Amino acid sequence: MDVELSEILDTLCEYAPFSDLKDEPILQDMVKDIEIQYVRAGEWVIAPEARNDTLFFIRSGAIENKSKSGKLLRRMHEGDIFGSSSLLRGGRSSQTMRALEDSLLYRIPARWFIQFYSEFDAFSDFFELSREVRLKTAMDNQSSDLSLMTCPVHSLLRRPPITASHTVDIKTAANIMANERVSSLLITENDALVGILTDRDLRNRVVAQGLPLDVRVDMIMTQNPITIDAGDFAAEAVLKMMATNIHHLPVIKNDRPVGVISTGDLVQRESHGSVYVISDIYKQEDVEGLVAISKKMSHIFTQLVNADANTQMIGNAMSHIGVAFVKRLIQLAERQLGPAPIPYCFLALGSQAREEQIISTDQDNALILHDRYDPALHGDYFRELSDFVCDNLDRCGYPLCTGDIMAKNPRWRLSLSDWKRTFGEWIEKPKAEALLHVSIFFDLRGIYGDKTLARQLNSHIRQLAKTNKGFLSALARNANQRTPPLGFFRQFVLDGEGKQSRTFNLKSRGIAPIADLVRVHALALGSNKLNTFERLEDIEEAGVMPDGRARDLILALEMIGMVRIKNQKTQVEAGEEPNNKMDPETLSEFEKRHLRDAFNIVSRQQEFLKYRYPGKG
Repeated sequence: MDVELSEILDTLCEYAPFSDLKDEPILQDMVKDIEIQYVRAGEWVIAPEARNDTLFFIRSGAIENKSKSGKLLRRMHEGDIFGSSSLLRGGRSSQTMRALEDSLLYRIPARWFIQFYSEFDAFSDFFELSREVRLKTAMDNQSSDLSLMTCPVHSLLRRPPITASHTVDIKTAANIMANERVSSLLITENDALVGILTDRDLRNRVVAQGLPLDVRVDMIMTQNPITIDAGDFAAEAVLKMMATNIHHLPVIKNDRPVGVISTGDLVQRESHGSVYVISDIYKQEDVEGLVAISKKMSHIFTQLVNADANTQMIGNAMSHIGVAFVKRLIQLAERQLGPAPIPYCFLALGSQAREEQIISTDQDNALILHDRYDPALHGDYFRELSDFVCDNLDRCGYPLCTGDIMAKNPRWRLSLSDWKRTFGEWIEKPKAEALLHVSIFFDLRGIYGDKTLARQLNSHIRQLAKTNKGFLSALARNANQRTPPLGFFRQFVLDGEGKQSRTFNLKSRGIAPIADLVRVHALALGSNKLNTFERLEDIEEAGVMPDGRARDLILALEMIGMVRIKNQKTQVEAGEEPNNKMDPETLSEFEKRHLRDAFNIVSRQQEFLKYRYPGKG
């Protein structure tokens, strides 16, 4: 065996499962068939919908593994192996693999994998059992209250789905539930999920209403229930159940039900999990209780980071928690003040509206009031409600906005017609003040009350902005005002002051420029998405950017966001107030290299913005 092949063999035998087979002569024959593949950062190794006939070994570099829906499953590095799942399915791949950095791969032909899998127990055990062992370990590890953050939904399923045809009667359905000892029954038609029946439905819709038991079950079931994909993170299931106040969530794979998870299942797995702070928030009967919960936020944040949750997941979780504080405070305010005299909608603005809120962020909010609003009749009520909510959010760790963009400012408590008029003026006459408001007000989400008001306003904004080239041009110029901290020769440009003089701001020089330029494209498209990652998916689908550029921005946003989040975690753990300042000397060489790449991507897309939306400077 020549030197090169011997080196490959030695490398493989350092890692399982090949380490268990290092004395097997057949390994030498396999090595002769190995191909060496070099992939650049961003290139597909297994593209969407592609078939796979290779077992891959990572010699150097990093590979990102995502589900069909684009959810990050894991990041793999030197010594990791992938491709086995698709080989066991005859080449069908349900996941994608993409290089995070320049990588060197060993390509082992499928026939060797199949042969080893059949002949060597140690080899097959590695691929068959290791996932289950790892999963069991994670689920049984009660010391971690974040196991739900990163495990897939299907790992929570304890039994096959209990189903019944939509044509059966109530008595038959109830007997199935009793015999199977389940609190919910999935209702199907031609194997497709069409509804769900729960114990609560039987109590409220049958017993309480005195319905006869021979009525068909599809007359009382919950039709078209909310579902979750089997490959999604279990944390997403928790957030979805909390947000919609449901207790049973059907799990779907390939458009077919594979099981159901309940709040009881989740509590059993993680009775003190961080996402359950949402449930605790809604149980509080006074502000003091909410203030007590708010003191846990730093701990929750650090746990999310330690659990290797990605930036989108952390932003989603922290934003949902922030919204829960707002909603509970409004409920407490209404209990004190009485019901609102007219319909209204409480708005989240900026990062909370985009579901990108993390720790150490001030509040940005506003009110939309029904057009029946009369300041003389209704003004005092909404002033008191707004003051109560905003002042107590401050007590709960969400500081008052330094720019006074809050519902407690009467300027931002307007009727729907007045809001439409205000946005119309901003768009038709995009002056400096209007453009200052864009980054906050043009990302708005209704979180409490009559949300149709928010939807109407968002629709109005999209219609106006999409057709106004002058506004888009002004918005593009404004988006290019905040540039990444990258100078000549790819050196970091420092802009801190005082003790922070050797730093740059990751939010204002990294995160915000991406959110700003993506917002321009989203408004031009008329996209109804608010989250920056989701907007980029719309942009990619519409072909607004050159091929692959939207995906590059997604990677850049994830990279910058993760460096920012990890830096804040370090600050929290050191007992410091978290901020967005980054000292490049604290970065690893890996982080420095890829942060430069991310900033360079942002700079290129800012240049593209100039050409996409030209106008007078």
